[in-house]
Amino acid sequence: MSPSGRRSLVAAVVVAAIMLTALSVHALWAPWSGGTRPASDSAPQGAVTLTGGTAHDVVTLTVSAPVTGVTPVHVRLVPREATVRSPPVVTVSAVLPTAGHAVPGLPAVRVSGDSYHVAGLPLMMAGRWEFLVAVDGDGRHERLVFPLTVSP
Repeated sequence: MSPSGRRSLVAAVVVAAIMLTALSVHALWAPWSGGTRPASDSAPQGAVTLTGGTAHDVVTLTVSAPVTGVTPVHVRLVPREATVRSPPVVTVSAVLPTAGHAVPGLPAVRVSGDSYHVAGLPLMMAGRWEFLVAVDGDGRHERLVFPLTVSP
């Protein structure tokens, strides 16, 4: 291979490595920096809404007050298909992995066709919590994890 061909090959490899690094950083950073968005107009002031999904549902979790203390949590399940299913059992728990804190699964009460509510989820301290929404029933055993930073 000629020296100019070798330089072209090295340049192409360097450019590809830079692009892959940039894409990897973006893919790893984006879920943490932009994973939360302002809550809808019907949510309380200061609430945070996160959206995820499973093969069966689009799942929306709204944390009314992402601060330490006891906070209400709202879960909405929007079916991806128009099949009729019996209502699932929905539970919400939270874990603060860096401190070893965990809130056991609390049953979410169905308040309407696709909406569920937990009156109070205790968050002991500030940090990067992981909210776990479990959806069980009708042959479904789905788990979604929503990361959210809780303030003091």
